[in-house]
Amino acid sequence: MSLNNKKNLSGWLDMSQSLSGVILAVFLWTHLVLVSSILLGEDAMTFVAKTMELSFLSEDGHGYPWVVSLIAIGVGLLASIHVLVAMHKLPLSLQQQRALRQQMSVINHGDTKLWVWQAITGVGILLLLPVHLWLIGSAPETIGPAGSADRIWNQGVWMVYLPLLLCVELHAAIGIYRVAIKWGSERALNSRDRIKKIKTIVSVVFVVIGIASLCAFLPYA
Repeated sequence: MSLNNKKNLSGWLDMSQSLSGVILAVFLWTHLVLVSSILLGEDAMTFVAKTMELSFLSEDGHGYPWVVSLIAIGVGLLASIHVLVAMHKLPLSLQQQRALRQQMSVINHGDTKLWVWQAITGVGILLLLPVHLWLIGSAPETIGPAGSADRIWNQGVWMVYLPLLLCVELHAAIGIYRVAIKWGSERALNSRDRIKKIKTIVSVVFVVIGIASLCAFLPYA
């Protein structure tokens, strides 16, 4: 492969990684906001769940739970693409990992540390997300105050959801920050510290919302 072709491939992979990452981050935050409807009560959560199942299009008002399964499949496919295009930047060999550790011991670079945390949380997501998607996609009709509460607390799935929440929120916030710096304007580059603060605030806010939502399901368990 020629040098120009390698550059074109690398550029295409970078763009694909950034685009898929942004889409997944926006979906994640939207999903978390929808789930947090449980904080407003049982009726609010039920309304959101039924709306996601397109109940307003069905004659009996029960909706189509399989729509949620399709969404889970779509997210899984997009996440797979994101992982595949991201792997070309990961230090997969021992030699690369040794070089990275040596570099970090010599150079105290904040963005490099963020990239390492993004890689670590990415591995966590790779292990935990398929479990979440399977649980939701295989039984979409159980989504709601009672069904979700039973799954989260009675079946102990909170042990998957809590670390997954921490991983995805940190991973998404770092990813959006890196996209803003990489593809942003010169003004964005000059506002690096401000963007980092926004990233931290976003992470804290959504983690708090996520934990509060998990706890809000307890009375329905």
